[in-house]
Amino acid sequence: MVIGSGMWLPFVGEDIAALYNWHASFVGTLFIAGATSLPELAVTLAAMRLGALDMAIANLLGSNLFNLVILAVDDVFYPHGPLLAHVAGSHVVSVMSALMMTGAVIVGLLYRPPGRVFRTVGWISVVLLSVYVLNAYVLFRFGG
Repeated sequence: MVIGSGMWLPFVGEDIAALYNWHASFVGTLFIAGATSLPELAVTLAAMRLGALDMAIANLLGSNLFNLVILAVDDVFYPHGPLLAHVAGSHVVSVMSALMMTGAVIVGLLYRPPGRVFRTVGWISVVLLSVYVLNAYVLFRFGG
């Protein structure tokens, strides 16, 4: 059922993009990626409820690394040449956002600021959310 849903998801994304006249890169980056990340969210929340914060962070970072490996495997089986040569240039925005967010996580792991912003969240979380929202806005307005 999961495999069938995963194979059906890109077609749903194309239909959503066409129906609302949105850019395919916007729908794919936000909605499709969000839908496929729900299992990681469930595991992360469960780990946090158990107090296993290292497991929660490792789940997210490991999922990110695994998704990058999938690109390499897909490239081997893609028959029309290098996979990334056939990708829309608008994904550069998402790549740069991902690099900035990864850099922020590394900074957060190496340097732990003592305080919180408005006594609720850390600075790194504010940076991550800001970059994500900016990425979503740029893809919505200018995506290809």
